[in-house]
Amino acid sequence: MLVDGSGDGHSVALFPGEEVFFSYERGASNNEAEFNAIILALENLPSHGKARIMTDSQVAVWNLTLEKKIRHPSYMRKCCQIQDLIVQNQLDIDIQWIPRRQNRADRFLRHYIASLCGASGNEPLYRRVRRLESENIRLKTKLKQAMKMLESRQGPMREQGARAYERGVVADSCPDDW
Repeated sequence: MLVDGSGDGHSVALFPGEEVFFSYERGASNNEAEFNAIILALENLPSHGKARIMTDSQVAVWNLTLEKKIRHPSYMRKCCQIQDLIVQNQLDIDIQWIPRRQNRADRFLRHYIASLCGASGNEPLYRRVRRLESENIRLKTKLKQAMKMLESRQGPMREQGARAYERGVVADSCPDDW
């Protein structure tokens, strides 16, 4: 299987048969996204599975094969998470480096990111994420205001509805002040 990560935190795992899995970690570096892509692949392998994971990240291969000493704390955590997944799921894994031009997962990741950026793909993803997050905060604030307004109006409405129910009267329309 092929894996790849981008500098904006997106990761992809491309399984044989073109089965594709994506993940996102906000603020992840390119190398952290590469590790996340390996984690994504391992999470989607069946227990007792055997696989060759190919990546164009020399940093990931060096750290996972212990060819170089791990120094970055984030890489250490990701390597431990990968080792835990391998042991827990009893996986037989071979990690292999391939040149970037041979990594077809890169194409899937670029198309996925472009789809997130809209039809034209002109807006950089980090800007789109920031814009959508601020829009989400704005909408949450409006929703809270609307809920408070509804809660303040429900008191009198409940009392009017209860009195009408006790009298056996069913209102055909809402009161004027609703």
